[in-house]
Amino acid sequence: MTRKWFSPNGAGERPFVSRGKKVSGCALLFALTVLITVATYSATEFWALRAWDSSESHVVEIVEIGSETRYEPDEDVPFRTVDVELLVRVLTGEQKGRVFSIVATQAEDGGLKLRRGLYYILISDVFEDGSAQYSISDVFRISSVISVIALACACLMVFAGRAGVMALLGLGLSIACLLWGYVPLAAKGVSPANLAFLAVFFISLVTVFCVVSRKQAKIVALLGTLGGIGGAFAAGYTVVGLWQLSGLAGENAALLVTTMPGIDIRGILLASVIIGAVGAVLDVSISITAAMSELVEYDVTIELSRLWTSGLRVGSEVLGSMINTLVLAYLGTSLPTAILISNAGANFIGLMNDPYVSQEIVQSLAGTAGLVLTIPITAAFFILQEKFSRRKIRANRKV
Repeated sequence: MTRKWFSPNGAGERPFVSRGKKVSGCALLFALTVLITVATYSATEFWALRAWDSSESHVVEIVEIGSETRYEPDEDVPFRTVDVELLVRVLTGEQKGRVFSIVATQAEDGGLKLRRGLYYILISDVFEDGSAQYSISDVFRISSVISVIALACACLMVFAGRAGVMALLGLGLSIACLLWGYVPLAAKGVSPANLAFLAVFFISLVTVFCVVSRKQAKIVALLGTLGGIGGAFAAGYTVVGLWQLSGLAGENAALLVTTMPGIDIRGILLASVIIGAVGAVLDVSISITAAMSELVEYDVTIELSRLWTSGLRVGSEVLGSMINTLVLAYLGTSLPTAILISNAGANFIGLMNDPYVSQEIVQSLAGTAGLVLTIPITAAFFILQEKFSRRKIRANRKV
């Protein structure tokens, strides 16, 4: 059945869809996402168990959990431990399918809860006298991780349609650019900062052309993003130089320099500033471009000064939430370190002077500077494009 829908200006009609069809359609989409998730879980588990090639660890299934024996801390082990009797089935390696009893030594406060029927990673330490000590190092969670990712992707594709597919495509290409492009080249000695600019340009290009639907807005969003990233780099470079930050704060940076002595660790710090800011800058530039495009489509004769003001207003409102997102994201990742420094008795002066905290502040400040500059840059490029477009239309009319 088709029911006519009349708009206030009397134009157009659209088909009427009954509530039953909507419910059945949603149920079908839900069933499809569940099917994709289950299939992904099974396929991932099948592949991971057969691809497991570690000789020092095995994936096991806990069949039974027996008694526990607790031990107090001593000079050799400064924390409480517990010996757990387990009946396990080996799922990988040469002993696959074998069921045997072991005594696993665990840290009592390690946070790992052993449960029947779940898969775990078993590590065995063999000593010179032939004896072995077993421990459960972690949960075998790769199947759950991949299936949850598949569920999120399936929901996005099924319920968001083409927009969801294009968003996932852009995200996948961006991750591939970083993991299989930037990281290997930086590890080989290519300048991390210069390489970061190329990676950010590719990420911005892919994201804009996958996410932005209006053809005339793609170039504006791309230029606005690149302008904001340039501002973030300039701010980060200036502050890093003024504060004389080396990029060596943190255990991972020190380990990296020890493992790869010739790597430019300060360049990696600047690269982290650029790459860390690109997501927020893209959000702001695309939001401003979309809002200004909507205004032009609503009123093609809108004054450019009014359009400029509207772009700045939209950007300023988006800016508030994006700054919170950016700063809190950096704070969240460094929260364990901040708690550790506070527990050590550091006062406010010592906390602000700590190089690790200073690096996080630099990334937050540089990202904020990039966001602030993205607003006028994006709005200005949109105004220039709109001005050029109107001149071209007037010239065609005269001809």
